[in-house]
Amino acid sequence: MNEISIIVPIYNVAEYLEECIQSILVQRMNSIEIILVDDGSTDGCAELCDFYAEKDRRIIVIHKENGGLVSARKEGLKRATGKYIAYVDGDDWIEPNMFEKMYHILLEENVDIIMCGRYENSVIWERQVFHGIPAGKYDKKRMISDVYPRMIVNETFFEWGVFPGVWDKLFRRECLEKYQMSVDNRISMGEDAACTYPCILNANSIFILHECLYHYRQSEFSMVRKKSDDIKSVRNSYKILFHSVLEQFENEKHIFDLREQWLKYILFLMIPRADELYEGIERLDFLFPFPKIKRDSSIVIYGAGIWGQRLYGYLKYTNFCKIAALADKNYLELQKNGINVIAPEDIDKYKHDAIVITASFENIRKTIFDDLCSRYPEDQICLMDEKLIWSDETLKAFGLM
Repeated sequence: MNEISIIVPIYNVAEYLEECIQSILVQRMNSIEIILVDDGSTDGCAELCDFYAEKDRRIIVIHKENGGLVSARKEGLKRATGKYIAYVDGDDWIEPNMFEKMYHILLEENVDIIMCGRYENSVIWERQVFHGIPAGKYDKKRMISDVYPRMIVNETFFEWGVFPGVWDKLFRRECLEKYQMSVDNRISMGEDAACTYPCILNANSIFILHECLYHYRQSEFSMVRKKSDDIKSVRNSYKILFHSVLEQFENEKHIFDLREQWLKYILFLMIPRADELYEGIERLDFLFPFPKIKRDSSIVIYGAGIWGQRLYGYLKYTNFCKIAALADKNYLELQKNGINVIAPEDIDKYKHDAIVITASFENIRKTIFDDLCSRYPEDQICLMDEKLIWSDETLKAFGLM
């Protein structure tokens, strides 16, 4: 039996797959198996998997029909023989000592789960990101007092406690297996959280390592944001995610009640994607979730992240509002990548009725708001309306009630 099984779900990531596999092959551990799960790729990934399997006996390849990330992880777990389980996504890569370091700490501290920080890598930047809970070992008593109260949402909307990814963690197999296998295959967003949070809730101990060992590749910027061809299916996926995990948390609230945090997490996912997920958004007389922004207003979108990109695409498609400009503090890097974005200092050069801040994290929103207020009239600067977000009307529109 191997000590660690490393499961790599793969779907059409041939451009990045060799870097991913090579980073695993150089791990400073001998007792590992590498399970490459080709989830019906059509871009040459299948051939790459077979090529590496012929070169290294530690590699096992599974070829399956495309069924999504959840099903690929499950198939890998079924084949795994390791006492401990890890995941690496096929378009990411890891540090050479990642599993050696995490494995030895897990054994020394005798914990069920160890997690590390990550590098977020894009074509224009790299940054370190750490969990929002201090490093160290937490037994069950400390988990109840210090981890669970802020495990999903660290006090504010929104700030991470423990990041939900399964790929920055090493799990004791018996701690993980039940919860990974119970994730619904139809979930296509938030599938990591559906496994990670119930798993940690039922673990007896964890260790948080304040060191970045995983490289999480960020997708390239693109101002073309198309709606799914099957909006009903997308909405249903979020409903399944929310209600299936909520039921688990309901059954396990005697350990700690995570239901309110779970709702906040789901809303964190859904708000930037309201153009698809808010049923009846086309009938609103204001721009969700900014009730002061009415139809035909001229606005500056501040922020070219996921939310800003989606809002830009939605307004271009619907013409609900006029886009005076898109602003972002990283305008120089974005411009180099072909994004038509301006410097925040140039906002007053563009005629507008309001500046809409599209930042999902409260600390970033506050920083942007304070900076803009020093240069522009405060009544022109719009933050999302949190009272509106928590309203019954919004929860019903998102299918959460």
